[in-house]
Amino acid sequence: MTNGRDPATRLDPGSITRLAIERRISRRHFLAGTGAGLGALALAACAPGAGSSSAPSAGGGGGNLGDTLNLATWPNYHSQEVLDTFTAETGVAINVGVYGSTEEMEAKLRAGNSGIDVVVPSNYAVEGWVKDGLIEALDYGSMPDFTIADWNARFMDQAFDKGNKYTIPKNWGTTGIAYRSSKVSEDLKTWKQFFDLAGGTYDGKALIVDHQISSFGSAAVAMGYSLNTIDPTEMAAVEAMLIALKPKLFAISSDVQPPLRALDTWLSVAWTGDGVQVVRDNEDARYVVASDGGELWIDSFTVAADAPHKAAAYAFLNYITQPKQAAAETEFSLFPHANDKATELLSAEVKDNQVIYPSADSLVKLEYAVNATYNSPERAEAWARIKASA
Repeated sequence: MTNGRDPATRLDPGSITRLAIERRISRRHFLAGTGAGLGALALAACAPGAGSSSAPSAGGGGGNLGDTLNLATWPNYHSQEVLDTFTAETGVAINVGVYGSTEEMEAKLRAGNSGIDVVVPSNYAVEGWVKDGLIEALDYGSMPDFTIADWNARFMDQAFDKGNKYTIPKNWGTTGIAYRSSKVSEDLKTWKQFFDLAGGTYDGKALIVDHQISSFGSAAVAMGYSLNTIDPTEMAAVEAMLIALKPKLFAISSDVQPPLRALDTWLSVAWTGDGVQVVRDNEDARYVVASDGGELWIDSFTVAADAPHKAAAYAFLNYITQPKQAAAETEFSLFPHANDKATELLSAEVKDNQVIYPSADSLVKLEYAVNATYNSPERAEAWARIKASA
């Protein structure tokens, strides 16, 4: 299967407001520079709402909303205008706590008394959070404007949360290959190509991200295994390959963009946000969703089990999941949304750009990382050995 799109698709620098993009960083690019989270801090008894609202609403939640909502989320992930409008309509001030990884969010929740109301984890953590009671089953009855029919089925009812009892998707993305075609002559399409070239023709010019799921998983795909493999024999083979490759890499780092921009690296494992920005700014840059498989991810809205402001939390979810607000969030962050009605409202420059919205065909072989992979001590130990190797 090909990736179903022209890998040379580029963002027109004039088509999206440059100032709006330049103040952003990749959703995961922030991993490299973040410590602890920053900032202040049923389907319950019914199915997801069958009703619809023609106008966005900050209603829902029921009763007194109070005056505070604590949101744990990713950097530069929300339109300030959208958040400010919610506050203006409800009187609820939103304290945004910024985290560089799902792992940091989880540590905050597990410590207890986090004060968090709404938290936005990646898909691979959800199953464990549900099992350990860190998040609650959503009360869809408190979100009267939520309409299940608005949402793309590809991103709903996934194995990590059947029936979307605990999660509502916010944004999604891919782990792909970013490269500079002025230096890389090959038409990169697969992870096998990437790792073969990284260890051969482009010795010293390749980077893999410092993220076990994304880099170890992509290497597993290159060897014909699942992104999520925890088979001991397969993991040993992937580990051996990456240990042999490491001396030939430029770096293992989540700081993808600076060396790729400076041409210190010519090809890199990268996330959607990195791809959007590097392609936008460099005529020869490409971002490819590998045709042999890889990672598809979703970040989702959830409600903390011990949320101190639950009425406000549900009022916020009722509001932020409406198409108008969802579209504004995507126009700001440039991460694709799972709400089809929101996608219809996007500018053509965003909606039709195949770096942001790759073709459906290119997603077919991608996998969601699962909780067993996220929590595998064997994979964590293998990744640690790879990083520590000479």
